[in-house]
Amino acid sequence: MSTVDVASVLLDQVGKPPQRSRSVELTQERVTAFGVVTEDMQWIHTDPERAGVELGGTLAHGMLVAALIPGLVDEVIEAPDCDRVINLGFDRLSFAAPVPVGSAICLDAKVIDAQPGTGRVDVRCDVTVWLDAARPRVCAAGVLRLRFIT
Repeated sequence: MSTVDVASVLLDQVGKPPQRSRSVELTQERVTAFGVVTEDMQWIHTDPERAGVELGGTLAHGMLVAALIPGLVDEVIEAPDCDRVINLGFDRLSFAAPVPVGSAICLDAKVIDAQPGTGRVDVRCDVTVWLDAARPRVCAAGVLRLRFIT
């Protein structure tokens, strides 16, 4: 599929309602492993006993939630026949509520712009992350910028 064809598929998604991702559970094992990799072993994330007393339970790292966004967006934004997708980053990222360990998150994503270039299509997506059960917004990525390589 040519770059123009990929751009056309992506541009067809502009203005359409957001697509919902699958749910991802944030287990204590996942949160602790993220803490080890990022060297953020703060007790609010990794000490269930202390966090249980002081906070009612451990909380997921905000950056773990953010790190899950590109993979979940990849599941809901259609871009056929692309060789690869490069995450160019967020224009804005904010955290609205804590995510208790053991809860699940999902996201809504929609394409807001697609610009073709030589061998690529640059896409901007609006993303909102939700706590799956109670539905409060926990994170908003004002614009996730992706580059689809054809």
